[in-house]
Amino acid sequence: MENPATRRFGPLHIAFLSGVGLSGWAALLLETLSPNSALRPWELSWELLATALLCVAARFLAFRIFRRVRIALDSAFYVAAAFAFGVVPAAWMVAVVLTADHVVRIFVAERAHQGTPWRYVVAQAVYVGGLPALGIFAVGIIYDVDGSMFLHSDWGVAWRLAAFGITFLVIHYTVAGGSHWFEGAPTRALWREFLLKVVLAESTLLPFALAMVFGELHQGIVQFLLLGALGLLFNWIFRRGYLAREALDFRVQELSTLNAVAQIISSSLEHEVLLKNISTETLRLVGHRSRFMLGLVDESAKTAHYELFDEQGKRYKEMDASSDEGLSGWVMAHREPLMLTGEPGEYLKFAKTDRYDDPGFPSWMGVPLVTYGEVMGVMSVQSEAAAAYTAEHLRVLSAIADQAAVAIENSRLYELATIDGLTGLLVRRHFDQRLHEEWWRSVRYDNSFAVSIFDLDDFKGLNDTFGHQAGDQVLRAVARVVKKNVRGADLAGRYGGEEFALLLPRAKIAEACKMVDRIRADIEAIVMVVDGRRLKITASFGVAGYPETGVTKVEDLVARADQALYQAKDQGKNRVVAAPNVHAGAVEPARSADG
Repeated sequence: MENPATRRFGPLHIAFLSGVGLSGWAALLLETLSPNSALRPWELSWELLATALLCVAARFLAFRIFRRVRIALDSAFYVAAAFAFGVVPAAWMVAVVLTADHVVRIFVAERAHQGTPWRYVVAQAVYVGGLPALGIFAVGIIYDVDGSMFLHSDWGVAWRLAAFGITFLVIHYTVAGGSHWFEGAPTRALWREFLLKVVLAESTLLPFALAMVFGELHQGIVQFLLLGALGLLFNWIFRRGYLAREALDFRVQELSTLNAVAQIISSSLEHEVLLKNISTETLRLVGHRSRFMLGLVDESAKTAHYELFDEQGKRYKEMDASSDEGLSGWVMAHREPLMLTGEPGEYLKFAKTDRYDDPGFPSWMGVPLVTYGEVMGVMSVQSEAAAAYTAEHLRVLSAIADQAAVAIENSRLYELATIDGLTGLLVRRHFDQRLHEEWWRSVRYDNSFAVSIFDLDDFKGLNDTFGHQAGDQVLRAVARVVKKNVRGADLAGRYGGEEFALLLPRAKIAEACKMVDRIRADIEAIVMVVDGRRLKITASFGVAGYPETGVTKVEDLVARADQALYQAKDQGKNRVVAAPNVHAGAVEPARSADG
């Protein structure tokens, strides 16, 4: 599986950031040192500095809109500056303000997480200012904002500013999306969640940019700056509304997830299905390309068994570790939730060693699973994005964990009641219940199915000679063979002692005989040595099918399979015998090790 850090900090990504960023800075320096006569001459003035302060204030109102992207709705100020002061000063303004804002956020507000290559940090800093500067410069030349063809009429200003602003936003954020593509963001999400959303949000302030330019043309710089302040107020209102909507959407999604988890608890007691559904619903809520992990404690061995699921909810790894190791061990030992944002050295504040520290997933969030006052395990999510989770995510994960702990405990109790502890197969009572269900389903829909009863040959002698521990090993080995050979819809149960049963839905007698003969052959091939002697393990099988046997009760079907088993014993053991097929008028031939 690809390491997300490899893609995020790959050489192509760094080359992309450096190439775009340096192009913007080079264009600015070249035009400043060797001015083009087609562009307006300019000089540093208090009006330009006051406009820059408006841009800085807008950066303080930035909010996250996609992955780690912050939007400040400040593009309108750079567009207005290009028309009021010229393309080059506007490009310098956007380059300096955005670069300074990025540096401050890295070293003061967010801090780069541990493991980030310095080449990436430098390339990102160059790119953040260089890209929009290059955009302002290029689009300004395309629309001849500073040229002699520029007409200072209201209509001329209006259409050029609208075209300039929209073109700049589309080009700028399309190129910016390329950086997130290198980091693994899906193309569809880039268009739907990033490009479209950001361009529409930034475009809402273009009318303010036009009003500022009209104010400067007709009323002077004071009107320009007052309208800019009004734009900041609109920016603040928009930000508050967006964040309120995000909080409401998250709350709705939270309630939906908790409801889905509750339905999972009430609809399934099977461990595998339960874990897959809980992981899928949790990942849907937290997002951020997260992975899900669930660990359950084995108190007798002082270890925990962990299962890891990818962003689609598919299990991709299992592992065992000491129950006090890593962040999960801290959560279980302290019985407290824990959230990491990716700050340098943060992992070792909680874990004893860095053995399980993965720099590809700087964000981590985990909560304990507690039932009846005892910690039974831990549930966690990890993301490749720094600072991916919030206190709201942690609160919701804790609520999910409370329900998940109850569901997992119920699943464990269900397995204790339905699964044989030695072999891992169904106990007889539960197997019989499922057999009756399949009987009535087959009768109703006119489906065929088969039942096989088999037991191990001379098992009592093996127990007497080698002891019950060796007998238990044999039973477990046989159960593994059965699990390996049955289909997903098939059921296998321990009928008692060394006797087993198989339920094979939608299988005719001939098909069932071929399947159980494979099991017979694999049982015979089991290699087990006790006290220097290889054990000879074989089994005899009886098979009966519905409707071929012509029975009218499920009990009679089982009896026919049992009778066929006794025939297999009488014919020399280690073979498969089928009950008579009344439709064919013949008995299925016996199968043995000799064919």
